[in-house]
Amino acid sequence: MDNIYKKLETIRDVWNFNIWDYPYCQSEINFNEDAKTNYFGDMMGYFYDTLDMLKISVDRSGLPEVFSYHISLLQIVYVQQDFIEDMLRLFSTNFNKGDLKKDENYAINRDIRNELVGHPIRRDKTGKLVSSTLFSYEAHQGKIEYLRYHKDNDFRFELVEHNINDVVSRHELFLNAWLDIIIEKLSLVVRKHKSELNKVLKKVSDISRFESLIKLLEQKFQPFLNGTYLYDSKSILKIFNMRQDHQRYNNVYEKFLEDLNLHLVDAITYCDDIFTRRFIVYEPLSIIETPFFIDVVGDNLDEPPSLNLIKPVKNFNYALQKLIDPHRRNYSDFDFFSRLISSQTNDVDVEAELKRMRENIFDDVEYISSCRLIEKILKNDE
Repeated sequence: MDNIYKKLETIRDVWNFNIWDYPYCQSEINFNEDAKTNYFGDMMGYFYDTLDMLKISVDRSGLPEVFSYHISLLQIVYVQQDFIEDMLRLFSTNFNKGDLKKDENYAINRDIRNELVGHPIRRDKTGKLVSSTLFSYEAHQGKIEYLRYHKDNDFRFELVEHNINDVVSRHELFLNAWLDIIIEKLSLVVRKHKSELNKVLKKVSDISRFESLIKLLEQKFQPFLNGTYLYDSKSILKIFNMRQDHQRYNNVYEKFLEDLNLHLVDAITYCDDIFTRRFIVYEPLSIIETPFFIDVVGDNLDEPPSLNLIKPVKNFNYALQKLIDPHRRNYSDFDFFSRLISSQTNDVDVEAELKRMRENIFDDVEYISSCRLIEKILKNDE
């Protein structure tokens, strides 16, 4: 069962990382209007919840409890079979329900559920009776047992028995096999994604016009533009055009290029690892216990100890994070958090940029570029 969880998580990872934000990956699957609602997330959540229920083993001695357990189990199997069918369609695997019916691990369990739970009184299209079933009082938690009267047997009595372990085992085999088929298709999607990212990485240093690079990123790597302040197309193009006017703009521009390369390399690496990371068994890290002692200078324990007193380290991170927070973008909060910085430094450039930030508090490009320059200055002064 653990492998089933890992395969589902892998499929979810591909959906979230490789498909959801990339139209050229969406084109490889059946990403229609339904898919845009992200119903897939609901389906996966339901899948996880019901998969947990397959592992539940509780003593149910009363017949109502036994019947309830059997109905729940068969219905879970049925729903998850439908989920697999939906994923085969969503991910354009070229397999459909007809192919599922050829899988006996699907067909046997499906027939049990339909016969006992879905249609205990079954009729054909003309309304003629085909079969009827009812629960056997000899059923118990480990065995589904019911009485059947079928036209193929001249409606004579039949006792039908199925071990619960067999039902669950067939379903696990079914899930593992078809999830593998889905993952095989998704590997092609990830391969295309990696190929496109490699092309972008190669062109980053080749493109002579920055505007062309931004257009390429809009087509191939849009999440990067959306993920950081001032990296959206409009802002970064404005920054680019002013990069020679002042260091604050050039600082953002250079950081943009640095981050772009790092994000591309990370994204390509993630594509390489996405189908294996869930299946790696990690050794537990050894815990190194650090003694909670004061460092004492000198070996003579009879002498009064001399303590190594550490000078407090200036930390501007908290104040900078608050200044950059859009929910704190007001004069009152700005004055408070900027004073936290001013009280710890006498740098004239920092003071000048803080003044500019206050003057441009509602201008993202000016405000944030000044904040980024302050961050760089303070980091260099550490």
